[in-house]
Amino acid sequence: MDRYLIVSTDGHAGLPMEGYRDYLEAKYHAAFDEALPLQREMTRKAEEKFLISEFNTKWRRDVGDGLRGAWDGAVRNRIIDDDGVAAEVLFPDGITEMNAPPFGAGLSLKPWGVDPELQWAGARAHNRWIAQFCKEDPVRRIGLAIVLMLYDVDAALAEVKWAHDNGLRGILIPALMGDKDAYNHPKYYPVWQFCAEHNMVVHTHSGPSPDYNFALPGAMGVYLTEFAWWASRPMWHLIFGGVFEQFPRLKFVITEVSEFWIPALLELMDVRASVKHTSGKLGDFRSNLTMAPSEYFRRNCWVGASALFDEGSAAVRHEIGIGNVMWGTDYPHPEGSWPKTREKLLTYLRGMPESELEPILGGNAVECYALDRRQLDPIAQRIGPLKSDFIDAAA
Repeated sequence: MDRYLIVSTDGHAGLPMEGYRDYLEAKYHAAFDEALPLQREMTRKAEEKFLISEFNTKWRRDVGDGLRGAWDGAVRNRIIDDDGVAAEVLFPDGITEMNAPPFGAGLSLKPWGVDPELQWAGARAHNRWIAQFCKEDPVRRIGLAIVLMLYDVDAALAEVKWAHDNGLRGILIPALMGDKDAYNHPKYYPVWQFCAEHNMVVHTHSGPSPDYNFALPGAMGVYLTEFAWWASRPMWHLIFGGVFEQFPRLKFVITEVSEFWIPALLELMDVRASVKHTSGKLGDFRSNLTMAPSEYFRRNCWVGASALFDEGSAAVRHEIGIGNVMWGTDYPHPEGSWPKTREKLLTYLRGMPESELEPILGGNAVECYALDRRQLDPIAQRIGPLKSDFIDAAA
């Protein structure tokens, strides 16, 4: 094939806020009607807090009806065709078009300041919609279910099973654990076991964070320094907790976390897991592991490299592991590559060997999500970027 297969591992989809009402159980309609104007106002304030209201206004004006692809399948397919993307992993959406799931069930998934029952209702509403959205085009749409692991493991397992039975390919779990039991607790084993046995890929995504006071000097700098840490924190619980030792087929993906720091983190974990005089006094926290932390990462973990994948991230791809990096557009978010995906691909990836580009753009995702290349390759041959365009003539 003379074109690359691209599987974007960071896409976002969600209904306009009011649309979720139809996917809620009727007993939650009154609470939804009461909460809707509050959610709109909170989203508007979030725009102001992150200083993007003016940016978003211009963004919406410049991209025309393209943002409708967050919930309109025909528009979405047109957009990803233009981007050269054959298939996408779909996370919930958020501020961009005011279409986060209700009751705090969006990307932040904070396990505090919410009613767990209502948050579950919002999560299930999104899961039922995204399952329907993916069934419209099951080859190109790789849907994820929101699963609120931290409240009730039996309820979480039931939702994972529902998601699997309804064609979804993975789950999004809360990155923030608050005062709930962390993910190295054995009580979560039934969920990990089911996910491992049924190739339900477990995900976290950037965005979740503690509540910052953005009126304070430098608060945004603190957030920008920490956001990837919060999104990735479950990973080292799973590594040091022996979850990947117990469930060697479990797959875990961290998405949109600015990848340049990962090699240092892998080195840090390996040092901490080694036998050192300085850590001997801390007792045994390694006998549940048969490999170095970095080896669990390379066997069980992937990185959804999207909005911040630039020359810095590309420079550390070997240290992360070529087999562990999966590219994504972050469509329809303004920090992503759309609507200049083809241009940005060439800016940052031209000259990279085909043996590296092929897995990063699509091959790793095919392995991670157990996708069928026989169905995807004809789409890629129709719309994918030409391999010849990535050859650096000056090299």
